[in-house]
Amino acid sequence: TYVELDAISDSLENAVIATEDRTFYKNSGINVKRFLLAIVSMGRFGGGSTITQQLAKNAFLTQEQTVTRKAKEFFLSLELTKKYSKQEILTMYLNNAYFGNGVWGVEDASQKYFGTSAANLTVDEAATLAGMLKGPEIYNPIDNIQNATNRRNTVLANMVDDEKLSQADADSAAGVDMAIKGLVMTIGIRLTLMLSLKKLLRLMA
Repeated sequence: TYVELDAISDSLENAVIATEDRTFYKNSGINVKRFLLAIVSMGRFGGGSTITQQLAKNAFLTQEQTVTRKAKEFFLSLELTKKYSKQEILTMYLNNAYFGNGVWGVEDASQKYFGTSAANLTVDEAATLAGMLKGPEIYNPIDNIQNATNRRNTVLANMVDDEKLSQADADSAAGVDMAIKGLVMTIGIRLTLMLSLKKLLRLMA
């Protein structure tokens, strides 16, 4: 489900930028130093791509680690920066990102993992989703709550360091127990399904 940036919580935008690309609104869409490292190492090293480079890779290129692919990513990122605004690039990035368990895009990920829209994500939920971008199969709260919790807390620390969140708010978000939150959400979904089924049966009676 594609959503515009104004339908995505500020907390998620801040979490993603603080963790993935702090100079996003200032850079030219590329990280020259890491690109050169990728060339020298024949594509084996040079991670830490900008958000624009990640968009180029996720939406238009393959995931192979080769010099050719890295070069394509580099020049495509420059073209994306020329053609689109930073807000448009971030919107496309969040809608094309993979969040594990067959889920693409931030809106569907919000619904899948937290039963809410991307616009209504809490700080801890936003940090969890932002943390999953590094490794969605490793850091999603369904498959590994401990990894997801640790990664979420790292993102919260990044937000504090980037002055996007106060330490008190970060501590509060870090105190949310994902296991309990997941259980509450599951119970809520089951109750909703039960009520819907009862309503359907009444209509059929």
